[in-house]
Amino acid sequence: MVEKLKALATGTNSRAELNDLYGDAIYDAIRHETNFYNKLPSRKVIGERMGYRVKTADTSTADSYKENDVLVTGNSTRSRGYFGIKQLQVGVEVTGLMMEAAKGAGGIGDVWAEEMKDAALELADELDIQALGAADPNSSDDMSGLKYLIDDGNTYTSYGETISSGRTGYSWAVSNVDSDTEDISLSLMRDMITTNVTDGAKPGNLAFVTTPNQEAKIKDLMQNLQRMVPVSSKVGFEGMVEVDGIPVVTDVNVDSGYLYCVDMAKMDLGISKAPTVIQLPSSKDAQSAAVVTYQQLMNKLPKTSYKKTGLNT
Repeated sequence: MVEKLKALATGTNSRAELNDLYGDAIYDAIRHETNFYNKLPSRKVIGERMGYRVKTADTSTADSYKENDVLVTGNSTRSRGYFGIKQLQVGVEVTGLMMEAAKGAGGIGDVWAEEMKDAALELADELDIQALGAADPNSSDDMSGLKYLIDDGNTYTSYGETISSGRTGYSWAVSNVDSDTEDISLSLMRDMITTNVTDGAKPGNLAFVTTPNQEAKIKDLMQNLQRMVPVSSKVGFEGMVEVDGIPVVTDVNVDSGYLYCVDMAKMDLGISKAPTVIQLPSSKDAQSAAVVTYQQLMNKLPKTSYKKTGLNT
């Protein structure tokens, strides 16, 4: 005998059942949004913080030696630092009157499901905004983002007392940054690629991240180089824009005039708790729930990424 399924409502489902009903759909909605956040490599994190180790000095034992010499041993100097996991949420509340009204003529039926869908999209946007933002994990409740993680070296050399004295000025933490006012150009983008590769990035791990406005300018540059006799009534480009094999990720949440060339292999998105639906108590004639997640973003080698600001818009 097949057991009858419970109605999809917070009033008749437990917290665990509520997440079973909506959790996967919400997670899928977030992961299928087209933005920078969903291009990040992610991993499961256990605990309330993410750790990283950085080399603050090279070993001094690399040298020639003679036959029968005693081999000199040593090691590099390394320090450990941490980024705290941040908690993000989006709340949902639907009154009893709203749910009844939605069943009437011209209504949308299951208003609760519609609210959950909209909440998932709002959380997806918030995750992307924070992944591109400038939040300092020492003083903000937000996740760290590209504006903070890719800078002139102040981010990591000042992160934690145990780290600052050991690596102040150490070149690994100094990202490539350029704030000159200028138009975007293919030569600028190629210089960014070359600089990152010279500093240790692999070309296959790089991605440009910019605004739709700058992507349109890149297409204009490419079209000027590819003028030919038309053989089709279609105009423009298909698929993701690439420059010398490096994809251009377009995101409306990138700051105006910004262009990043990011070493994606060195970005580290830690997820302690995937987006999960939890039921909330309510003393009103309403149903309440929240979608919560615990995450943080780090950059394990800032030197191999580049941030360009000041582009003409």
